[in-house]
Amino acid sequence: MVSISQKIITIPPVLDRNWVEQSNSLLCERNRNLILDLSKTVRIDSAGLCFIKLLNLQCKNSGKKLILRNISSDHLNLLKTCNFPFQDKESPDSFKNSFFVSTGDTFIKFMNNSVHALSVLTEMLYWGTFGLLKKQDFKRGALGEQMYQLGYKAFGIVTLLSFLIGIVLSLQSAMQLRNFGAGIFLAPLIGITMVREMGPLLTAIILAGRTGSATTAEIATMGVGEELDALQTMGINPIQFAVVPKFWAISITMPILSILATAAGILGGFFVAIFYLDLSSSIFWGELSKHLHLRDLNAGFIKSVVFSWLIIWIGSYYGLRVRGGAEAVGRETTASVVTGIFIIILADAIFSFIL
Repeated sequence: MVSISQKIITIPPVLDRNWVEQSNSLLCERNRNLILDLSKTVRIDSAGLCFIKLLNLQCKNSGKKLILRNISSDHLNLLKTCNFPFQDKESPDSFKNSFFVSTGDTFIKFMNNSVHALSVLTEMLYWGTFGLLKKQDFKRGALGEQMYQLGYKAFGIVTLLSFLIGIVLSLQSAMQLRNFGAGIFLAPLIGITMVREMGPLLTAIILAGRTGSATTAEIATMGVGEELDALQTMGINPIQFAVVPKFWAISITMPILSILATAAGILGGFFVAIFYLDLSSSIFWGELSKHLHLRDLNAGFIKSVVFSWLIIWIGSYYGLRVRGGAEAVGRETTASVVTGIFIIILADAIFSFIL
């Protein structure tokens, strides 16, 4: 039973400007709580969003409440991007705020996001490999352009930071080794650390902040500007057009950057060994080659390739899920960088037990 203090308005499948003008719902007096039933609604345009916000403002000014019934999660997220205070007074507050309900909502949201993320990963891997045999929906020269943007332009910052990190790690280690007369072990220590861990990890963290954020912002801007929809209308696969060139570009350039970062870090350790520990260059390089094995090089290479895939995957996922305007682009770009760095460190921890 509907209370006499409530009024129900059934929203049609398409809430657009034409229906808003014909309904005259904005001209009614707000002496009762208003319920909008969106069970049949499949699309809401900008006029519909303004209509809901104006109704909410009218109800608020008259001391009443606007209640949205049977609203889908997509429409709810769309309203949240417009800072709409969603309310549903048909269910008790104690039930809505209960631990089990919030936990269930969080789990369902996590599962939906996981399915979407895996879908993006699957499409990226398919259209970047087997899909290339069917069609190639990207412009000529896109791979070289992306290699220049993602790889060459990151060369300076990656090598400089790796060189400084190598100096810092070597200096801190040399202070302790010198006390025990074991300065000769600085070469294998800094060499294995840079090859297996710090080289690939530091390169991945830098590219997650640089390339991951740029990928998310670029794809998100294309989505907000309806460029991705235009590509689909023309029969062009958006994943292959926007993501695949970046996927192959970073897969090629990141191992190279990782090798350069490793070399820069070892070079920083070499300078510390020469000027702080007074070791000869022949002893340093001899000890390094003696303790450095092929499995260490393979571990660093595998990590760099996997980290490059994670960066593009996470950046593309957050870019494709943007709904809204500039605020949503900034929010998802920030989330992309944070998530990317977290996942990379987590993957590195897992690799430590495997490789």
